[in-house]
Amino acid sequence: MDKRLLEAGTVIFDVGKVLLTFEPERVALLLPGEHRQALKEAMFGPVHRWSEFDLGRKPNEQIAQEIALAAGVPGGAKMVLEALYRFPETMEPLPLYACIAPLKEMGKKLYALTNYAEPSFTFTKEAFPALKELDGEAVSSREKVCKPDKSFYRLLLDRYGIDPAGALYIDDAEANIRAGAELGLRVWHYFGEDRGA
Repeated sequence: MDKRLLEAGTVIFDVGKVLLTFEPERVALLLPGEHRQALKEAMFGPVHRWSEFDLGRKPNEQIAQEIALAAGVPGGAKMVLEALYRFPETMEPLPLYACIAPLKEMGKKLYALTNYAEPSFTFTKEAFPALKELDGEAVSSREKVCKPDKSFYRLLLDRYGIDPAGALYIDDAEANIRAGAELGLRVWHYFGEDRGA
């Protein structure tokens, strides 16, 4: 196990690309073949509409309709929602996921700080039960704010009384890592399985 995990009294995990894989290409496979490319581009292209689900400020149905319109796919909203709700099926554990149980046994406090849509996060916890062993979580779509907005980090820290100086924050995105470091967290810029725990 990585020494950074052993040295920290508290560990704050991102979920996608840190504990579990998240690959837009695999999410797109949940879409019907004849509309897959257009809908994928509307969700994950330069205008990254998927992040609207994470922010949670509009109903999922409205966001899905906007994606379908941008893709030029009549009736595509239902296809997008199905992909949103089923994408946890495309995920697989990364090495850090297997560290949750042993870290808990060591008495460490473990949390999730994640940009994630609901009810997809709830479905993910059902599919990957170690996530239920975490001591707490802050989920962007519930709080209506996403990383790297520092207010989202402060929400987690305040809610659970976390001392940033004693906590390790792990994320795959450089902007998110930078925000965490600026709040006094020790940080680990995680690059996935090849450079994992």
